[in-house]
Amino acid sequence: MNSAGSNSILVWMAKATPLALAAAVILTACGGSPSSSSASVAPGSAPGTLPKPEVSQVNVGDLQATTAHDAEVALADGLFTKNGLTVNFQTFTSQGSEVTALLAGQIDIALGIGVAEDIASQNTNSQLEVVMTEKDNLSDNLYTSKNVKTAADLKGKSIAISSFGSVTYGEALIAVKQLGLSPSDVTITQVGNDAARRAALFAGSVGGSLNDESELSQMTAGGANVLLRLSQLNYGLPVSDVVVTKAYAQKNPNVVLAIMASLIEGLHTFLNNPADAEAAAVSFEHVDMATATTNVEADIKGWRPVDGRPILADMQAAQALYVKTETSLANIDIKTTYTTKFVDQLKSLGWYSAKGITTS
Repeated sequence: MNSAGSNSILVWMAKATPLALAAAVILTACGGSPSSSSASVAPGSAPGTLPKPEVSQVNVGDLQATTAHDAEVALADGLFTKNGLTVNFQTFTSQGSEVTALLAGQIDIALGIGVAEDIASQNTNSQLEVVMTEKDNLSDNLYTSKNVKTAADLKGKSIAISSFGSVTYGEALIAVKQLGLSPSDVTITQVGNDAARRAALFAGSVGGSLNDESELSQMTAGGANVLLRLSQLNYGLPVSDVVVTKAYAQKNPNVVLAIMASLIEGLHTFLNNPADAEAAAVSFEHVDMATATTNVEADIKGWRPVDGRPILADMQAAQALYVKTETSLANIDIKTTYTTKFVDQLKSLGWYSAKGITTS
């Protein structure tokens, strides 16, 4: 691939990789045919009661990732079912393929993705919207090959990311800035998921790779250097978000609310009962308990936000980052790219208080 400066986020959306489903988990729920409902709850309902979803069937996508603890716990604990939904849960190997599926209507709600495509979509007829931020603290590090020990050594070499417009792309831009370099000093290369990036680094086909903090021991044991620990930076970036089309959110607000409630409760369980998250990771990621424990322990440190609320400063940081290589994003009102109305509704319903979750 060419350096990041020559790639357009809008091109990423138009030429995203084809739909790639790695798994499908079908959850059965209380059933019932699709129906419409009011956004309000019945008079006399207990605090925290959610309004009935407009439809009971919903297609949800997520990335194959070791940080999807909220969704894994929600699946393991039957939280979607409890909130009146039958969820067809599909996992994707890249953010590009997941966004493609969302825009094509193959999934209704996308989890675990960054915001580059969301921001760019405001200039199109298929506008996306962040309804929940699952995570806004960085969890990856920049690992480099044995002979790349300084920023100067990295110049002229490739950095592996998952895909253009992805979180790892944003992290690559942050990394080169932190190292005193510019995007033109390196070649940011689309490689694939964590395993593919790790393999590319060990094979010597790239000089650097963005991989999770939980892989630290594995990466260094393989001879890689840790050039920059982004996981230790105090940098707010919406790295994992729940995204829908604005049209779907307008038509099915109660479905979106139920999905978010399920995820936030799953997140709360992960943060307060990590053993539950470890067991869920073993089940859904097909890893052993030692690996699940390592991943959970690495992720739980400094995880934020705890209430799912999208943060304006995070979105502004993302826009400032991506506009460096896609100038058309500068004219977008960042406040149109996300909404807090769903977390505000959960708060007004007394849902957070009923679950014992602190809100911002």
